[in-house]
Amino acid sequence: MECSFCGRNIEKGTETIFVTNKGKAMYFCSRKCEKNILKLGRKARKVKWTEEYRSEKSIRLRGLTPKPEEKKEAPVEKKEKKPKAEKKAEDAPKAEKPKAKAKKPAKEKKTEEK
Repeated sequence: MECSFCGRNIEKGTETIFVTNKGKAMYFCSRKCEKNILKLGRKARKVKWTEEYRSEKSIRLRGLTPKPEEKKEAPVEKKEKKPKAEKKAEDAPKAEKPKAKAKKPAKEKKTEEK
């Protein structure tokens, strides 16, 4: 039987069994594994000392190392160069911004003298 968290083999009679509300039984080799999954909520693939972490890491490392046949580089396509005159026309703003309107002088209030 294997530990539900770390993946180690468990000797008969030494395991701890935890049964969830849904009826799934989880077997633990030590209190350390039990606390990590139940109390602390850790995922086995993120804890470095578990079998699941080691197997996932080896898969990642195999994916990073290129095989000798895969080292061939694809030909690089060359971009066409545009003449400078065309570039300037493209860089110019397409729509002109409206200029700010001049403020009208405030209306003077007429006061009557008595």
